[in-house]
Amino acid sequence: MLDEAVLANFLSVQLGVIVGVREVRRITVGHSRAMYRVELDNEARFVVRMEQGGVFGTSSGEEFDVMRQLSSIGYPVATVRWYEPTGSVLGQPFFVMDYLDAADGPDADVVDAATSADFVRRLHELHSLPIDKLTSSFDVVPTTPSDATHSQIDRWARIYRAGSDTLIPLLEEGAAWLHLNAPPLEHLAVVHGDAGPGNFVHANERVIAITDWEFAHLGDPREDWSFCLTMRGVRTHSRSEWIDLFRRVAGIEMSDEQWHYWEAFNLFKGACANRTCLSVFEHGSNTAPNMAIIGTMLHQHFLRRLADMVGVQPKVRSQ
Repeated sequence: MLDEAVLANFLSVQLGVIVGVREVRRITVGHSRAMYRVELDNEARFVVRMEQGGVFGTSSGEEFDVMRQLSSIGYPVATVRWYEPTGSVLGQPFFVMDYLDAADGPDADVVDAATSADFVRRLHELHSLPIDKLTSSFDVVPTTPSDATHSQIDRWARIYRAGSDTLIPLLEEGAAWLHLNAPPLEHLAVVHGDAGPGNFVHANERVIAITDWEFAHLGDPREDWSFCLTMRGVRTHSRSEWIDLFRRVAGIEMSDEQWHYWEAFNLFKGACANRTCLSVFEHGSNTAPNMAIIGTMLHQHFLRRLADMVGVQPKVRSQ
């Protein structure tokens, strides 16, 4: 739990007035970031989004900048306020954003067809934003649109290698396959990277804000459609229902080969990201049991699915 006195002092400095913390409550069980709802004694409410030992190799600073830029052009995200990058205040880097009342609504965890349709509309809107106003928010800006997918493959390979003592042959082969088969891209878009149910706040069949931007980057929007279809959205609607929503609401049409490629890409990304959890667990920066589980069992699950999709079968060790 957060140190309420230290947090109160930080917020007092930022607000320019002395405040006390009335209540702190954790509101998600996310792996890369911990989220806390903070209510002050003047009834102001904020959310503290805090890193957890470098899980997934993502940066709170980039996430903060992306959200700030999106908010400035009217895209539905929570308003971000302050970023603390050093970890000297609460033990980990964090940023503070406004609390959204809709998060406490009675239907916050229910995603029906109408709400899903509005999410699809909002996601398509994200992909249609003019990126010239947003490129300064991203650490990696591809030289050409078709370089974008290759740069993301290389990014995730670097992240897994940084958290692994040895190279993982299936990931190396997966990266090579993804490079070889990367589809061309004409126009860069802002890609959320973790799009789907669970990562947006909604009420009355409308999306109030898209959340969890730690994987955001410039790239191919087909990555998002595939991620929603095969990862985040599988418990909400069937594959055919999602594809119909994509087509009907956003005009999205993808071939079987494109769906196949982007599912493999997201499995590769997931396997690389999950590998970081084992590293932070072993080195003591985050010793929560779920870190070990994600870094081993879930990593292996994604890896085997990836191997099946790219035709790379794991070797059986001789006894």
